[in-house]
Amino acid sequence: MSQTTLSLLIVDDEVNILRSMRRLFKQAGYEVFTAESGRDALVVLEQESVQVVLSDFRMPQMNGGELLDNIKQQYPHIISLILSGYADFDSVLAVMNKGSAFKFLTKPWDNKELLESIDSAFVEYQNQLHREQSLGSSTFSTNIIEFNHNIDSLTYHNHDFSVGYFSLSNSNDLKRNNIDIQQLFDELTRYLTDNWEYSNSIFCISDHSLLLLTDMTKQDIHLEFAQLVNGIEDGQWHSLSNVKVDVSVSVVASEHFDSSPNFIIETLQEGAVLISANSEFLMLNQQYLLQRQRQLIIKSDVTRALQMNQFSLVYQPKITVQTGLIEGAEILLRWRHDTLGWVSPGEFIDIAEADGQINDIGEWVIDNGIAELSRLSRICHEIKSFSINVSASQLMNIKIVQTLKNALQKYQVQANKIEIEVTETSLIKNLSATSRTLNALKDIGIKIAIDDFGVGYSSFAYLTKLPIDILKLDRALLEDIEYNEDTQLLVENLVSTCHNLNIEVVAEGIESKAALDKVNITNCDYVQGFFYSAAVSSSEIEKLFVQQPFRIRHTQPTNSAIN
Repeated sequence: MSQTTLSLLIVDDEVNILRSMRRLFKQAGYEVFTAESGRDALVVLEQESVQVVLSDFRMPQMNGGELLDNIKQQYPHIISLILSGYADFDSVLAVMNKGSAFKFLTKPWDNKELLESIDSAFVEYQNQLHREQSLGSSTFSTNIIEFNHNIDSLTYHNHDFSVGYFSLSNSNDLKRNNIDIQQLFDELTRYLTDNWEYSNSIFCISDHSLLLLTDMTKQDIHLEFAQLVNGIEDGQWHSLSNVKVDVSVSVVASEHFDSSPNFIIETLQEGAVLISANSEFLMLNQQYLLQRQRQLIIKSDVTRALQMNQFSLVYQPKITVQTGLIEGAEILLRWRHDTLGWVSPGEFIDIAEADGQINDIGEWVIDNGIAELSRLSRICHEIKSFSINVSASQLMNIKIVQTLKNALQKYQVQANKIEIEVTETSLIKNLSATSRTLNALKDIGIKIAIDDFGVGYSSFAYLTKLPIDILKLDRALLEDIEYNEDTQLLVENLVSTCHNLNIEVVAEGIESKAALDKVNITNCDYVQGFFYSAAVSSSEIEKLFVQQPFRIRHTQPTNSAIN
């Protein structure tokens, strides 16, 4: 490829969109490569020289944000743009804030505006090359190495220190408005040098961020940095730019951590991103750092946990109200980490969902859960179904349909014995995509349940649009049903409406006899909760299925009573 060739990679999982854009940009004179997924895009980047990437946000397996994060790490010179609808604005904003995307384009797009945006991306690519050449391509890396050496030396000699991270947090906006970032950055560096009265060293680690290393560690360091930040806010930034300049600052003292320099930098960068609009800066403490270390351990150990069988399944019985029979159970995931001990699903599921590992976990749950259902069904013929929780990202990937079909065939289980539980929030995130997946699951005979109804949007609108078989009422909706007549009436009417729509209703979180009695009046079909049983192991759920301890025994009338 010649030096004058302008190469563009377009990434979208819809072939028609790829064809349309390829035609548009080819006519504009660009060399165009295409990829139908994030993984395919990374393969293209390994083989071709590309300056600009335009990626859709909503894609299976690896969304556009995850792809752009990978590109930023592996190919920092590439200028990336992200294309999506306004429904993804919060997620796309997070990508923008991390600096992974140069610009956010909306669907549907205007061809003229799209071409102008791509033109500006190539201009930014050339400007970036010019900046790197003038500064020296290895300067930032050298500064980071020097910073690391300083931290190692201070730590070795048991000297206390503090590190401040300063970032032009809206640098991408400034670049898009053709603001001279270097001039602003020089002004920030000059201000810190002139106004921080304690011994310090400044390390520029990117074109918009720097580290201030100081031996100042006294208790009122928070006040000292607050004063410094206030001075930045009061500075003459607007004389250099007609766009508001945002400076994010995060600070940590050595007494609060025992980690590598790289961990310090990453944590300070993360902290700066988390700063709200009303905050001057974020002072990181030991609790924050320990929590982040824990999150990193969880994130890095998911694959190993799957390989070493650290995950396990437990089962909470679901009781049929009219008979008291245990005819089903909800499969729940547990993780006993070898160093952290028991890790709550509420903790590791969110982390796994954020970095894409939830799909591997989900496949493990499906395979092992259906295997256990197959085993128990041969022992207990009264089992009607097992329910499996599915995350938002799993619903976005139609691959889950084939995963379930393979497991059902592998273990010879009928599809109508599986219920897929999805939360209201998962549905609303992308109703069109989740609708396709749910209808595909319904087509093969799997039942669909809405979980946690009553804590999210709680709208009946989607119940008529989606193939819903079961509605699970959250405990938050039922917590005062024992004594609140309004709640009783609400639930009774809700159950009646569901029955009219051929939707069965499960009451979750039943913990007392009084609550059970009230739920019985509302005509719910099933109940779950600690009043009957917590989630139990495979061997314990087998005993419950066999013994049926909650079966309702109806007294037969005697002859004398008949007479």
